[in-house]
Amino acid sequence: MLLLNKNLFYLLLFSFSSHLAQSQLLFPIKPGIANTLAGTMGELRSSHFHTGIDIRTGGQEGLNVLAADDGYIFRISVNPGGYGNAIYIKHPNGHTTVYAHLKSFRKDIADYVRKQQYSKKQFKLNVFPDGRIFKVKRGDIIALSGNSGSSGGPHLHFDVRNRNQDLLNPLHYGFDEITDIRPPLAKNLALVTTTINSRVSGEFGRIEIPFEYIQNNYFIKDTIFAAGRIGLELYAYDRMNNTRFKTGINKIEVLVNGETYLITTIDTWPFSKARQFYTYVNYEALANNNKRYHKLYIDKGNTLDFYSIATNQGYLNVKNGKTYTVNITLTDSYNNKSYVSFVVKGATTRTPASNTLRVKPWRVDNDILTYKTRDIDTLLFYTNGKSIAPTIAYAKNKEAVYLHNLSTFIPDSVAVNGYMLALPIKAYIKAGVAYKFYDKVADIQFWKTTLFKDFYFTFESKTDSLTGAEIITIGNSTIPLNKNYSVTFKPANLPTNTKYLAVYAVWGKNSSFVGGKWSGNQVSFKSRNFGRYTILADSISPTIKPLILNNNEMVFKINDNLSGIKKITLLVNKQWILMNYDPKKNLIWAEKPMGSFNFKGKIKLIVTDKMDNEAVYSTEIK
Repeated sequence: MLLLNKNLFYLLLFSFSSHLAQSQLLFPIKPGIANTLAGTMGELRSSHFHTGIDIRTGGQEGLNVLAADDGYIFRISVNPGGYGNAIYIKHPNGHTTVYAHLKSFRKDIADYVRKQQYSKKQFKLNVFPDGRIFKVKRGDIIALSGNSGSSGGPHLHFDVRNRNQDLLNPLHYGFDEITDIRPPLAKNLALVTTTINSRVSGEFGRIEIPFEYIQNNYFIKDTIFAAGRIGLELYAYDRMNNTRFKTGINKIEVLVNGETYLITTIDTWPFSKARQFYTYVNYEALANNNKRYHKLYIDKGNTLDFYSIATNQGYLNVKNGKTYTVNITLTDSYNNKSYVSFVVKGATTRTPASNTLRVKPWRVDNDILTYKTRDIDTLLFYTNGKSIAPTIAYAKNKEAVYLHNLSTFIPDSVAVNGYMLALPIKAYIKAGVAYKFYDKVADIQFWKTTLFKDFYFTFESKTDSLTGAEIITIGNSTIPLNKNYSVTFKPANLPTNTKYLAVYAVWGKNSSFVGGKWSGNQVSFKSRNFGRYTILADSISPTIKPLILNNNEMVFKINDNLSGIKKITLLVNKQWILMNYDPKKNLIWAEKPMGSFNFKGKIKLIVTDKMDNEAVYSTEIK
């Protein structure tokens, strides 16, 4: 008993010490002066959980960035994208603080970085200086704030990480500079059917319902009728005082009929699970409408450790005649709370909620094929030349809905009133198992790590009637992937010389360079996204426009029409000169080597795009 009390004493002492250490971090921008944030830990972004806080700088660059505590700089990175210019400080307790999107480094740090860049003859840099070189004290100036990398505006991104580099919530460190008394906001509830017999308002699929609200209480006035296994999703976010930015909700607690059903806490996660973001949100709603729904269930492939309680993996099993009162509490990092409530009642039949046919009559959800026709139409599924007449699952107004479990067979086509239509569902592919798909147009290799979860693979190919370009559609662009898959694209109509040809991802009228390696008339490439791909030609060199040219400064504007910039080389009297690059502004500018160097003599700038088209600008500065 004495040992237990002693252990308890040390546990309490450790907890107190940890809390004390947390509260002592210095706010890295204008400490002691009230500020606001543009982003918080765990906020749902377009492709990731936000890893720290975004400290606003009043729309300006050049504010002093201070070390949050004693330590030493152990990593410095320079990147045209991502974090841009960033500093990583290791602290005595093993934690790391990260300062990103910097405009510039402190002079001694900048000199070190420039020396490394000149030594490696490259702008992009990721170096790990000896811990004795840049020791820092709490409050030391380490850099100036900026807008470098993929930042959308001037601010300081600030991370806190433990000794394993797992992300920690900076707002647990008690920054008095930030005030927040605003509770989270809830906008929509979505209910998702997950089995062939599940229904919401009499329908199979996903239905969104907006909330009504009084102050911080959000509710759905009408009872929701459902049946079977249902997934709940919540479109909600936080807004802090004196800012318009949508920030993160850190804790969601779901009660069903008064019993705790699910608790989700987003306060820490390892970098190795960063891409699990795609299993946490409804990615289709994000891709189509930019709405970031929290899934209040643990979907297949989700290995995040956010869940302390998850009854039935968070899914609601709705039984006929039973009533389920659902109460949800949303909590932000400052313990502000909002409350959501609604009632679900079990009913096997109910008048369907919607009454419009989709432009595309079919879709696949997990292992269920939904096909919709007019109620006067006849429908047949075909597989290997054999026809099968499906049964109408339910009807709404003048629409018939067919539901087919693809695990029984995969239709290769359908006949609607005798008119044959091909279905591009090609195969069932399991996560964690390598699989290769063969087609006359493309061979596709899925690796063991490609998928988050099993899915039914679709593939289509066509030729654009206007441009003659061959386009392949691989999978469904609203299905996220964990890792790459490999493709061998075998287009039929190609010029003899493939020098300027490459693979591009296509969406609408836009495209982005993918690349690929040619072997004869076949091109191999890798991708981590499903979608549409085609072959485009880029034989046009980048453009170079000088903006400032003198002995002390050289600034150019560069651009490329298609594939994008790959390499920038500046020579002054044949000596390599460092060029900084800001792709957001298409600007490059020269940075002198150490010493009293000036830009005098013969100047040669070479800008190369990703298809190795070169643009050369030559001049002489007197």
